[in-house]
Amino acid sequence: MMVFLNGRFLPVGEARVSALDRGFLYGDGIFETLRVVDGRPFLAAEHLRRFRAGAAFLGIPLAWSDAELAGVWQELFRLSHTRDGVLRMTLSRGPGPRGYSPRGAGPPTLLVTLHPAPPTTGAAAGWRVVTSRIRGTGPRMLAPYKVCNRLPQILARADADAAGADEALILDEAGRVVEGASANVFWVTGDELWSPGPCEGALDGITRRWVADHCRKRGWTVREGTLPLEQVRHAQGLFFTLSSLGPVEARELDGRPLPRWPGFAELRSAYEAALRTL
Repeated sequence: MMVFLNGRFLPVGEARVSALDRGFLYGDGIFETLRVVDGRPFLAAEHLRRFRAGAAFLGIPLAWSDAELAGVWQELFRLSHTRDGVLRMTLSRGPGPRGYSPRGAGPPTLLVTLHPAPPTTGAAAGWRVVTSRIRGTGPRMLAPYKVCNRLPQILARADADAAGADEALILDEAGRVVEGASANVFWVTGDELWSPGPCEGALDGITRRWVADHCRKRGWTVREGTLPLEQVRHAQGLFFTLSSLGPVEARELDGRPLPRWPGFAELRSAYEAALRTL
């Protein structure tokens, strides 16, 4: 596996990051994950905008232009002999002195990796979902960005693993649904789709935005907000959105079967078509 690290393409076994890097020490950085199909990173412009917005919010300089980053991606495709997979860009503040202060840190560390696309067999069958013991996803001011510190999501994912489930729901302190461990969440109530957003503490997901826009174009009502878990349990359908897999339907929540929303099949087909054209 070849990676790009600070201006060089290297075998992954030769890539080295400083022991003083603040991304490792404090999670002081951001990342983006993009699905790549036939050499086209899906919704690349939107991912790059969020990547730059996150870097600006954290005050981490990003010296690479969008065109230069796209050139890095293409070279990774060539070196990896693949044009399909999952691309990840990680930017940290770089090495620095001991302590929380970012003063004197740098230069930033930029790592770009390309991974095989995840298998879709389980996703096609629908996910088994459990409710995590974790409450909250961290400070809401960070919700618009993919910051490197993902401990609430990691612990929620561990809850899913322990239960033999595919995904876990994270609630806020009031017991309202926020997001999945690795994905944004939608549910159908009556003739409306609901999805928590940054105001509720959920990541401002790129695939979530595409799905919401598509549903509105179809004439479906989409509300950004949340509801208590007990109300979500009685939804007419539940599904998740994430960059690596797209929309994924849930078939079970906490051991109870869920209804299958009839509109999901059309939504999934539209997403698959967009992957190959956008």
